[in-house]
Amino acid sequence: MPMTLEQIHDSIRTQGERVTDLSSRLALAATQASPDMQEVGRLQDELQRENTRLQALRDSARALGGNQETQLSAQPARTQQQERSLSDLRASNEYARAFALAVRRGYTPDSGRGVEALNPLYDALTIGGGATPGEDGGFLVPEAVDHSIHELMRTLNPLRDFFANEHVTAPTGWRVTDNAPTQGFTAVNELATVPRDDQPSFAKVAYSLTKYGLILPISNELAADEVANLLAYISRWAAKKEVITENTLLLAALASLDAGAVPITAGEENKGLKKILNVSLDPAISARAVILTNQDGFNVLDCLEDENGRALMQPDPTQPTRKLFAGHRVAVMSNASLPSAASAAPVYLGDGEQFATLFERAAMEVVSTRIGGNAFNNDSTEIRFIKRMGVSKFDTAAMKKATLAI
Repeated sequence: MPMTLEQIHDSIRTQGERVTDLSSRLALAATQASPDMQEVGRLQDELQRENTRLQALRDSARALGGNQETQLSAQPARTQQQERSLSDLRASNEYARAFALAVRRGYTPDSGRGVEALNPLYDALTIGGGATPGEDGGFLVPEAVDHSIHELMRTLNPLRDFFANEHVTAPTGWRVTDNAPTQGFTAVNELATVPRDDQPSFAKVAYSLTKYGLILPISNELAADEVANLLAYISRWAAKKEVITENTLLLAALASLDAGAVPITAGEENKGLKKILNVSLDPAISARAVILTNQDGFNVLDCLEDENGRALMQPDPTQPTRKLFAGHRVAVMSNASLPSAASAAPVYLGDGEQFATLFERAAMEVVSTRIGGNAFNNDSTEIRFIKRMGVSKFDTAAMKKATLAI
């Protein structure tokens, strides 16, 4: 006998509870100190089967409901009092905390049934959605999320993309580099003694990580009222701070090239840059070289033309948003990050991955407290960010600096 729509809804709730239980068991099994991978795999397969059954029940409910208009008649319009109650509920701190919990743990209106902390979400769905709230959708977002945080659009220009990156487990250490041989085999006469060659030459490059950190205090009222949006903003804020710190370290490494910078006068830009690429850099380095400059330098290169009035800097045919000069990628940083000096724009040419390495220890550490530091006295939440990193130069001949008159 076919199931009625009400019976299918009951089955959906039961199946949702089964999926939630399996999800909890799978999470517990996977987070053990020595997880039983066979058991983890079995639970994953079972969870997939139960999710498939749950989706089949939902499909049946939609199909059956589409043919029974009487069972899906429009809900009575909500009264003004109900509208006000729903608004007050979505504006409460309890609702914001419940919504944040649902987001963090991936709860849906079906899988979250029975979780006491999510009751405010179901209360809102009951007011707004009738007997089977949120079955095909999600929870209502807190009203505070509507108050988005607007950010100024400014490029961060992460320099790490042009240098080698390595994760390490120790705060200090060293790496080995080998110097390329300069002479080949020696001619040997018949029965003559074969001469000994010099052995491979190695050098040690040390690295040392420095701990960088900041504490961001926020009011508890703000933390409660802006949960989802605020956490997303804080993550982006921390990422920007990390990029600024990395850029500072890498620019300090590039500053060691200032003493050998080649000044290029106006009108000689094409010849000057090509001489560095063709002569100053080793051919193996030049083949991989990138041209890094600021907005002033980019503008100079962008205005260069050949005798026929054609621009010397052309779009990269493989990535039209990039520009090429003499076949080499031109990367541009903001003047604020890489400023010009004395009417001259800095230009770095070479292979950054051979020049220097950015060492990092693990990911950024984020810890918050409401009772430590000044948080208790100020009724606030303090979020601490810690990042350990350092930069070491390997092949100083892999990068050259020039300056362009502006």
